[in-house]
Amino acid sequence: MRLLIGLLLASQLARHVGADGFGQLSVAMATVAVLLCLGELGLTRYTVRLMMTSKRPDEVVLGMTVGARLIWSSVLFGILCVGLLVVRPASWLLLLIYGVQLMTNPITEVLCWFESKQRMAEVATAQFVGFFASAICIGLGIWYDAPLYFFAITYAVEGWTFLGLSWWWFHRSGGRIQLSAFRFDEAKDLVRQSWYEMASQLALILLFRVDAIMVGALCGSGEAGLYGASVRLSELVYFVPHILASLYLPRMIELRQSNPREYRSRMTDYFSLSLLVAGVCAVLLAFGSPLLGWVFGEEFKEGSRILEVHAWSFIPYAIGIARTQYLTVENRLWVNLPSVAGALILNVVLNWFWIPTYGGLGAAWATLVAYGFAWVVSSFFLPSVGRDVGVMLSQATKQLPRFVMLLIRQAWAVR
Repeated sequence: MRLLIGLLLASQLARHVGADGFGQLSVAMATVAVLLCLGELGLTRYTVRLMMTSKRPDEVVLGMTVGARLIWSSVLFGILCVGLLVVRPASWLLLLIYGVQLMTNPITEVLCWFESKQRMAEVATAQFVGFFASAICIGLGIWYDAPLYFFAITYAVEGWTFLGLSWWWFHRSGGRIQLSAFRFDEAKDLVRQSWYEMASQLALILLFRVDAIMVGALCGSGEAGLYGASVRLSELVYFVPHILASLYLPRMIELRQSNPREYRSRMTDYFSLSLLVAGVCAVLLAFGSPLLGWVFGEEFKEGSRILEVHAWSFIPYAIGIARTQYLTVENRLWVNLPSVAGALILNVVLNWFWIPTYGGLGAAWATLVAYGFAWVVSSFFLPSVGRDVGVMLSQATKQLPRFVMLLIRQAWAVR
């Protein structure tokens, strides 16, 4: 529901502000997304683990993590403000509005409390209410012809509504945050443990966002708007691999303990299914790329060529999700970092050479190559992956025709 409503709103917003305005919003949001990732300090998983395993009260753990993130986020916000004063970019107001989220984002640590108590339904409700509030504001902004900066404020409205509701439920359930428990030495030790998680998240968010930032920097807001609209439509299917992962992961964990041989076979089937679903989605997106102008308006029609290329990035992305689930079961998730870091460097280099010549189309090709390296090529050549992923991926590709026929027979039998 959020994806479909979000796409509808994005298309109407793009028609309202034009390619240039949409590009400014996309670049500003992508830039601040990187800062927000830095501000998290990679603590989320550690906070949940501490609350579930530590003998310390939850309010003490939250006081430590919220305090650490609040200090670091304040530093990042200060750096952003100084940078805006020195550089004075045209979209400084958008960056400032989005950047204010740095000061409230540490409160997202209370979501770890809900997760540790297995009460994520309340978080999901708060997220949707926040999204709905933002959607109403965007609709009103379009109706009353609001200025560009208003639509940056709607992003803050979503975040603050979501956090406000989460905090209300947290407080109502007896949750507390004891900020007086914060200690610099303990915070340093905690960050020292979580640095890998922060590095992994940062590399990943940069891999996903650096293309939009570089298109805006090298070609201007208009081209960034075309690229942003293309990516927005392409990412409409990005939730599918996560659904497959949620269905397969618990079963894979159980099989690894009880039946290793069947576990290997089923994991290969999982890769085959991921390839099949990703291929179908990529074909639909690529052949449906001319619809971009119809969805976002004639001004965005030229972006259909970008979407036609970017659509194929979904295949290595889906493989990456499947690979991550396998590495999670095998307790080797750390090997994703060199793959993503290498892909990020490759993406930046290719963007630097291709964007000035080909614009957003060059960024789409760079993304396709980088994603392919991160989750396909590295699976065959990086020793840290153990090359077992490459073997399973090869087997999954070879058995794909048989796998498709098996699915067809099963579907026919059910009918």
